[in-house]
Amino acid sequence: MTRTLRLDPSDNVIVAIDAIEQNATADGVVARARVPRGHKMASRPIAQGEPVLKFGQIIGFAARDIAPGEWVHEHNVAMHDFARDYRFAEAARREDVLPVETQATFQGYRRANGKVGTRNYIAILTSVNCSASVARFMAEEIARSGVLADFPHVDGVIPLVHGGGCALDVKGEGYDVLKRTQWGYATNPNVAGVVMVGLGCEGFQISRWKEAYGVAESDTFRTMTIQEVGGTKKTVAAGVEAIKAMLPIANHATRSTAPASELMLALQCGGSDGYSGITANPALGKAVDLLVKHGGTAILSETPEIYGAEHLLTRRAATREVGEKLVGMIKWWEDYTTRNKMEMNNNPSPGNKAGGLTTILEKSLGAAAKGGGTTLTGVYHQPTTPSP
Repeated sequence: MTRTLRLDPSDNVIVAIDAIEQNATADGVVARARVPRGHKMASRPIAQGEPVLKFGQIIGFAARDIAPGEWVHEHNVAMHDFARDYRFAEAARREDVLPVETQATFQGYRRANGKVGTRNYIAILTSVNCSASVARFMAEEIARSGVLADFPHVDGVIPLVHGGGCALDVKGEGYDVLKRTQWGYATNPNVAGVVMVGLGCEGFQISRWKEAYGVAESDTFRTMTIQEVGGTKKTVAAGVEAIKAMLPIANHATRSTAPASELMLALQCGGSDGYSGITANPALGKAVDLLVKHGGTAILSETPEIYGAEHLLTRRAATREVGEKLVGMIKWWEDYTTRNKMEMNNNPSPGNKAGGLTTILEKSLGAAAKGGGTTLTGVYHQPTTPSP
């Protein structure tokens, strides 16, 4: 038998667990064409303009009449806006969090600010894409030297690079996002020391960033620019020496027992396909529910990957205000997309589509499952905040 899956009684498509060959019968329907594994087949007639339903939710609209047994994908499914019923906070519940003394524990690195990390890294940050190679060269030189063998409590030296920072508006949205992101890296509890390297002439000036956050040079925080030091080779050498000076300090950190309530898990996609929302994402959602029960925190970190499923999250928002913040973030994303002459359905990627995902609505319904059934307690989004 050809294995298929109907995810909700109201669905008008079934999912091919195995490839459905043309003329094969699946779920009582004869396939009119081959349906690849992970893809969808119409289980009943879908009239042009009628919603295509998977998970009991809208994942698109029939671009033409679709007959039972047809492969349902980009060639016959369109996407357009539709009204959502947000039903704010109707499913909110008080989470049953275990007392601290009965929570699970882990061995982590407790930092001076009270946060606990699961790793002990020295990070090389970059203010601009022009210094990305130098940052990588520093990390490669440290790895090549073998010096890390003398510091067993240091988990590694990692370059954290990006593709921006050069000609950007220093009062604009992009600058603010980069500024906060770099600060987040620098203060992450998994980071014991930071070397930050720039070119020198970029819009994202290290000195201005330091001033914004009140950061001063120290034994565990060093900055430099390629132009001031005198070129790539000299900057790599200077960075390596700065890292070597930090290694003994970072090595003093030792693991100690910490409750699971200290853990914060950021949920990110990776290689999504037609099975992700059926297997991997729901499994991660169960892990999230378990983490929350032990006092921990999970974050759905990708705005584009909840688009079209936000009405399911607003229903379990702790309050109407929290739910409305989420809707506001979605509207901001729609506006951002429009201003940049893009479209919301530019995600899923070609690889996602080859794996069976047809629209962002379908992808989001699976991605939102990473959040489990936990109450949504907060929404954080500050695209234009001028201060740190």
